[in-house]
Amino acid sequence: MLAVVHIHKTAGTTLAGALKYAFGPRFCAVAAEDPDAPFLSTRDLERLQRRFYPRLDAILGHDVRAYSDLSRDRAVEYVAYMRDPLERCASHYQYDVQRGGVDLPFEEWITHEAVPNRQTRIIGGPGATADDAISLLGRFSFIGVLNRFDEGLVMMRKSLDLPDMRYARKWVAPSDDIKARLLADPASLELLEEANRHDMALWQHVVEEIYPKQLAAHGPDLDAEVRRFRDANAGTTVKWMYRQPRYAGYVAKWRLLYNPWVQRKRRATADSR
Repeated sequence: MLAVVHIHKTAGTTLAGALKYAFGPRFCAVAAEDPDAPFLSTRDLERLQRRFYPRLDAILGHDVRAYSDLSRDRAVEYVAYMRDPLERCASHYQYDVQRGGVDLPFEEWITHEAVPNRQTRIIGGPGATADDAISLLGRFSFIGVLNRFDEGLVMMRKSLDLPDMRYARKWVAPSDDIKARLLADPASLELLEEANRHDMALWQHVVEEIYPKQLAAHGPDLDAEVRRFRDANAGTTVKWMYRQPRYAGYVAKWRLLYNPWVQRKRRATADSR
């Protein structure tokens, strides 16, 4: 099973679209039944497979974690895309303001306990250091980097023998002014660096050690393969994606069956406390 660890603001929605096209109803964007659970558990996965996805081959979600128990009774190919930590964090604040209804100054938002070193904590677990996260990267079959998104898709597809992929960008920010301002302001940049020191060390390890090894393993034809992928994907739009049977099949099952069910489970669990 392909299990994509979705780190916030690393093109997860776009990647989910590519997986919907590739796998159709054999893919699911998942969530833990308990909204306070640390990860999607084997029990969660088994229940959604019994009820909705008996032929499930790929999952993606913020609750998918490589330190969970998902690989206890099955072979799991963990994958994640990562991003320059300062850009990711600034983009996350921009998203919270533009789409999340957050009305906090950046200087207050960045002090929230959920903000610092988010990539490190999602990879390595609560309280993880960069060293902890780096030690867990060995469980991943592929690590992509956002600034080389298409290249990563091509490499991941070949190395994991995945179906054909297409995507159309989603959730594009209406403006990048907030992110640009934060990254250009020395005081804000200092706060970003202070809040993401472990993420910066983890990112350095990925771009200097892991990603180059993946490039070398792929072989010399990568540039040509990326060009071919971009040519094939050039005309892909959201409307075109919805007309593809696999994609439409996924959307129907997820929207009408799985998502309402798991959201009811999450509300009932929260209300019982």
